Amino acid sequence: MISSIEPLAVLIRSPRLGVERILARPSVIVAFFLMALACVTSTLVAARIGAEVDTNEIFFAGTREPFVQVMIDSLGPQRTAVVLYLIQRSFDAIVVATALSPLFYWLLGSTAIHASARLAGRRPPYAPLLLFFAYATALTVVPANLAAFVLGVGRGIGPQIASVVSLVCLGWLLFIAHRAIRVHYSVDRDRATRILIVAVVVFYLVPLVLIVCAAVAIIVAAVVLEYF
Repeated sequence: MISSIEPLAVLIRSPRLGVERILARPSVIVAFFLMALACVTSTLVAARIGAEVDTNEIFFAGTREPFVQVMIDSLGPQRTAVVLYLIQRSFDAIVVATALSPLFYWLLGSTAIHASARLAGRRPPYAPLLLFFAYATALTVVPANLAAFVLGVGRGIGPQIASVVSLVCLGWLLFIAHRAIRVHYSVDRDRATRILIVAVVVFYLVPLVLIVCAAVAIIVAAVVLEYF
């Protein structure tokens, strides 16, 4: 088991050597162990969010967020109350999604990159990249989760530091993914960058924008048609 985890230590010290070693001989057992560890830390963060975050403080009274006042000015108090109620009811789903976020990084990240590479005409097997992303996800998600769990969520210096750690870890994940693309798909730096950009934009940002636009369109249609 220790020898199987050794490539992860190599990946931390040297992404170039670590990526090559893990992609050459990824371990299924280690991959699932690391993903389980990542999910455990994400569950701890989700539990802390559920215990400490009060949606009433976000939406009401003197602690409300600025976007709430914008909604009140544009939609009116009654319609805003309906929208905020829907958001509050979905808060539990957000907490659950936080607990499962490592799976999104692992499965969606690896499949997005592989799909992008196939669009670019590269067709190596998918399995090594899938297992590699389990290593990379744990390496970057676990430190971010531990920072959020220890330093807290919400407002204050501690949560702000945790947010910075999370952003640094996300950048580290993108860096490692870029190196993995170069090695696994045998492409140069520029082509690997294009594959990564297409994966992030087409398979992450575009769906996210469409979901947000759809939610806004539903609210606008409900306002226009006076459903509330």
